[in-house]
Amino acid sequence: MSDEIRDNQDSFEQDDDLNALTEGDIIEMIGDDGETVSFIFVDALEYEGDVYLALAEPDEDDAVFFLKIEQDEEGNDVYNAPDEELEDILFKRFTEMRGSEE
Repeated sequence: MSDEIRDNQDSFEQDDDLNALTEGDIIEMIGDDGETVSFIFVDALEYEGDVYLALAEPDEDDAVFFLKIEQDEEGNDVYNAPDEELEDILFKRFTEMRGSEE
């Protein structure tokens, strides 16, 4: 995915605070192929100093996946999927975090 995220109201720039996003916001990411893909923002979590977005696809029920926020050599945000083992760890932390909020 590229460095561009837009929420359902205004452009979300890399300098904006992730706290500006709220659960249920629709964000769009532009892939390397130039295609725009929409996701539902669920939450953001930190793990070992890295920040991950928890996202869901609009047509999927309860399916959450994670993208790590990194920066390229030019300082632009890029989003990468963690490996399967790390994704399992993130999902466990995510469900624990969500359970403690209820």
